[in-house]
Amino acid sequence: MNLRRLALTLSITVGLALTVAACDGDRSPTEISTGGPRASLAATTATASLPAPTRAVEVSQPTATAPAVSATPTAASPAPTATPTPATTESSLAGEDLRRAVTIPDLVDLARPSVVHIATEVATSDTSGPSTPGGGVGTGFIISADGYIVTNNHVVAGADRVVVTYPLTTTEITATPAAPSPRRRHPHRAVDAEVVGLDPQTDLAVLRIDVEGLPPLPLGSSTDLRIGEVVVAIGHALDLPGGPTVTAGVVSAVDRVLTNIGPQRLTLSDLIQTDASINPGNSGGPLLNLYGEVVGVNSAGAGAAEGIGFAIAIDNAKLVIDALIEDGVVTRGFMGIRSATITPAIARQFDLPVSQGLYIQAITVGSGADQSDLEAGDIIVGINDEPVGDIGGLGRILAKYGPGSTVTVWYLRTDAGDDPQRTEVTLGERPDR
Repeated sequence: MNLRRLALTLSITVGLALTVAACDGDRSPTEISTGGPRASLAATTATASLPAPTRAVEVSQPTATAPAVSATPTAASPAPTATPTPATTESSLAGEDLRRAVTIPDLVDLARPSVVHIATEVATSDTSGPSTPGGGVGTGFIISADGYIVTNNHVVAGADRVVVTYPLTTTEITATPAAPSPRRRHPHRAVDAEVVGLDPQTDLAVLRIDVEGLPPLPLGSSTDLRIGEVVVAIGHALDLPGGPTVTAGVVSAVDRVLTNIGPQRLTLSDLIQTDASINPGNSGGPLLNLYGEVVGVNSAGAGAAEGIGFAIAIDNAKLVIDALIEDGVVTRGFMGIRSATITPAIARQFDLPVSQGLYIQAITVGSGADQSDLEAGDIIVGINDEPVGDIGGLGRILAKYGPGSTVTVWYLRTDAGDDPQRTEVTLGERPDR
């Protein structure tokens, strides 16, 4: 196999080309590639199963992750799972009746009080004159009674002011009747919001408003989603007056990957694809199952195609939300590699022993990877007991381990047979860009 040719192919391969627009109206072209289903590490090789680790890896406690993932992982134990940090109160969707599917109109009536409108203000300067105001709109949803709200990073990043408009509770309406609004039929109130934390790498953000007694939406599980399952998206599409827009559809696919997102050319993985319409202004709104649970955070719509929208899977979002509430940031350990995702087509073309994985293009001098047995040209197939299928998956795993943690990296060396090898990598601090 010509490794130089493989490296060149991986550097220019972007998968299925598709124009994707962020829901707030950003129509910069990006590309999308499809991700395959998760598999065990034993299934990542064509001719050999993964040998069981023989000794535990000493891992220090992450420095900026949520308490739910503070347990010390080992090479032989499964990766930790996260649970939501904010203490939610009972809502109309919570309790024993939560797992009873409801009709879409009833679902909307129950969920709508928890969906908020987000407006941002940004002062732009011009060399020929004074600064002029700008901004955008988006959506968010309440996750705790004391005012925590989830939305997209691209909705609020760089804003000088964030204003959240939320439906008034029955108590608030009784205490202070709201003046009628020509834009929204339901009584509402607008307040300034604090940006608790941002995570551009997953396009998630957490806000907080100084209001008590809000109705939170329950967070469900995206792992249990089935292709063809009915889902409902709620958000302020196009900032139309009269309240949020409701669209319904099905789960079209799971484990999708979007590449080259925004100026930072980010990769978002484990996305839910749905044909429920997601338009500019929907960003940050909830994608709900018929039990009234949030299974995704609406993030992007395909501008060049119909019936293709994407939401961030809630199971992966929970870990980030926890960390943002706890610390304001998500600190990920830095391995020190530049890599490219191997696709099934690439694997067939170069007769690789795996159809998924990360091809190491370069290693940063002095990094943890540089001090390990890894070399350029190796293919990473797993971290500890979790398979690695794409760049986004690597970032999701590393979010669980802070700088100073040691992880076991499983890899293949293309000129050393099909059996996966292992090495220990101590993660460092991510350098400023």
